[in-house]
Amino acid sequence: MASSGDTLPPPAEAATVKATCHCGRVTVEMPSKPVKLNECRCSVCYKYGALWGYFQRDTVTVTTAEGANLVPYVRADTEGGLSFNHCSHCGCMTNWWGLGPYSEPTRKMGVNCRLLPEKDIEGIPRKVEYC
Repeated sequence: MASSGDTLPPPAEAATVKATCHCGRVTVEMPSKPVKLNECRCSVCYKYGALWGYFQRDTVTVTTAEGANLVPYVRADTEGGLSFNHCSHCGCMTNWWGLGPYSEPTRKMGVNCRLLPEKDIEGIPRKVEYC
């Protein structure tokens, strides 16, 4: 999950970055590479093993191929709720976004940057945060 001190990358002027799940049926298109990565250690993210990059929700496009969809796990133990989404075919965790009051397009969302090739995230600062 994002902390309140996380900065979001500026709107992209360069080419977008695309991440895909293992089977390729879910694509997450980001405006740029993230400015930093977070290995969240909250009770759910630790189990997912995700490496989150944070973006403004209206700058990211999540698409699914025919025969696949996003399967949400709604974490309702936090105020407002979070939807952690994974591919219905291969099970890869792709992203999270807020629900209810946290679902506005200008709010943060997390993209699992482990879906990008390793070479694409080399050199991006990483942090470990307990949410």
